[in-house]
Amino acid sequence: MYCARRSKNVKNATKLWICEQVKDWLMEDSRVGPKELQWRINDKYKVQLLYKRVFDGKCLAQTELFGSWDNSFDNLFRFKKEVERSCPGSSVVIDHHTIEGKIRFNRLFFAMKPCIHGFLNGCRPYLAIDSTFLTKRFRGQLACVVAVDGHNWMYPVAVGVIDSETNENWSWFMHRLRDVIGTPERLAICTDAGAAVMDGVKEVFPTAEHRECMLHLVMNFKKRYTGKIFDDHLWAAAYSCSPYFFEKHWKAMDEAKPEAMDYIRRNHTRIWARSQFWTHCKVDYITNNLAECFNNWIKKYKDLNLDDMMNKIRQLIMNKWDVRRTISHNFKGVILPHIMKELKEQSRNLDMDVQRSGDAVAEVCVKSGSGYKCVVKLDARICSCKKWELIGILCKHAIAFITSLREPLEKYVDMCYSTQKFKVAYETLIPAMPNKNQWPESDHGFFMHPPLLKSIAGRRHNERFKGCMEAGGSTTKRKGSHQCLICRNYGHRWYNCKNGDPEDTAAMLAMRGPPKKKKKKSEPSCESTILPVDSVPKAMHFLPSQRASTSMDSNSIRSAHGSNQPELLSIEYPVLSLGQTTPPPATSMPTKEKKKATGRGKGKAAGKGKGKAKAQGKKRKEIPVLPDSPAMSTRSKTPQRQSPAAHTRSKRKLRLEFVADPYLFCVACGTVYIMVHAFLLVGL
Repeated sequence: MYCARRSKNVKNATKLWICEQVKDWLMEDSRVGPKELQWRINDKYKVQLLYKRVFDGKCLAQTELFGSWDNSFDNLFRFKKEVERSCPGSSVVIDHHTIEGKIRFNRLFFAMKPCIHGFLNGCRPYLAIDSTFLTKRFRGQLACVVAVDGHNWMYPVAVGVIDSETNENWSWFMHRLRDVIGTPERLAICTDAGAAVMDGVKEVFPTAEHRECMLHLVMNFKKRYTGKIFDDHLWAAAYSCSPYFFEKHWKAMDEAKPEAMDYIRRNHTRIWARSQFWTHCKVDYITNNLAECFNNWIKKYKDLNLDDMMNKIRQLIMNKWDVRRTISHNFKGVILPHIMKELKEQSRNLDMDVQRSGDAVAEVCVKSGSGYKCVVKLDARICSCKKWELIGILCKHAIAFITSLREPLEKYVDMCYSTQKFKVAYETLIPAMPNKNQWPESDHGFFMHPPLLKSIAGRRHNERFKGCMEAGGSTTKRKGSHQCLICRNYGHRWYNCKNGDPEDTAAMLAMRGPPKKKKKKSEPSCESTILPVDSVPKAMHFLPSQRASTSMDSNSIRSAHGSNQPELLSIEYPVLSLGQTTPPPATSMPTKEKKKATGRGKGKAAGKGKGKAKAQGKKRKEIPVLPDSPAMSTRSKTPQRQSPAAHTRSKRKLRLEFVADPYLFCVACGTVYIMVHAFLLVGL
């Protein structure tokens, strides 16, 4: 008796059946690909399905769960109407344009009223602006504006969608941002090193302090300049609050490599060091990590349809507001508890020497330190180290002075860290919204089509490529990277390994020996057209032209047309006439020097032409050349055969005329050269 076996390819497993099976998986994670779904179906139902059929079933399930992708852009008007109805004062701006008679989506700006109110009344005047790419069919950019509250927590203010990071898109986004927040006093804005976003900030917020992310600056800088001097001083210069220490680190780098510092002066004009920050916003961040935190927060939802993604971001912010509002109800005291906890921990075991000048002024220094003193002024709430003035929280010098006076520490903390400010930031509720099927209909009067998709070479990627300086970037194998034999990481050789065991490095060095140094590639020589001569009459001395002397005296010889080959000298010298067989008397050489010059050609080629010299003496006389040329002694004395191509052009006999410049004397090394210009074929 035989058992019936199920066929591997089941025809009854249609895309409708696949759609019902994968709905639960897509609800948990919408980023699951067809290949993963194919493996899960095979593991659960023991059937093998074609990739195309699984892909069609997934697309059908996504349409039933999240709606049609084509209709999602027009559905943004319904989202706008529902937001304006449930949360008055919010801003949803949808920009569209007409392409070939169809109205298509262009840009979007979204900001809720509670976020705007909380930023203006409960947060410090600091904004981090950045964008991240979307992973759906529409490969646009999701722009975000993030602030920071008194607890140093991320505070989303506004988001937007643009097709690409251009000057026009960023300028439009910045204008919409200014419409909702205005121009706060002493505002500071931090961006990356992108030219478009920096131009947008400069255009719309000209009075704001524009900071540049230090991480992006270092990544761009290390593409051109590297070394231990920059590893030790570049980040230290950015973190230094005091101008004294900033100048100390800057001078160390400037003395080591001035051209590297000139590069920073020319290309990174925005503020990137703490010693140059304004002291009004009370934020000392030198990187744009706030915006990066927001991008990582909404990372899982970047592949949703645009209306679902905006609604999901609204829901995430609503949940975050509720949690933090609940936390704020438990706060007691004037200053936030975590600030006071940090100050009390720093006040313990302070080894400081306080020299009072009065009730409010003192000199403070570390007892076992280098003797560097800081002046603390309690009335002005400043310290010469500038940390207290920069962030509004007491530095260790101020803590030592205040504790010596037996005064409370919270009295001298800035009020931006007060519990009242934190409660104001989250006091306005973000209202709940129903499902998108219950959103009101919009009467905008047209159908907004999806944007035109841009063709992208290769497979679409949902994850960006990490740089070599990022976490996990150097350990990920990429094309062209080398794996270390000791630590098994990428990006360095085994003899430069710093992560492995030094004993393994020593053993590898003993087994393989020291690494071989690469030979420097020599520059192409021009000796094929310059013939050296042993001696020259003293009467013959030709000065080169001004252009030639300039090019020969310089270390790098470069022609006018851009190549590295030297140009021929443009000096006019006397040329031998057609009938002249002997050179001018001034160019003749002594008899002894003739023998030396002709004696160098006693090789194989010279020996062959020795017997035929008498028989073909007349023909040799027809070739006028300079006497005793060292090149003639190393070549054959037999006349060269004519090319077969010459017989197809003309039957006339041709005579080869050698036109040469006179001798050229090099002042630098004393060598004499002959510049060969051309060979002329002259018809008899």
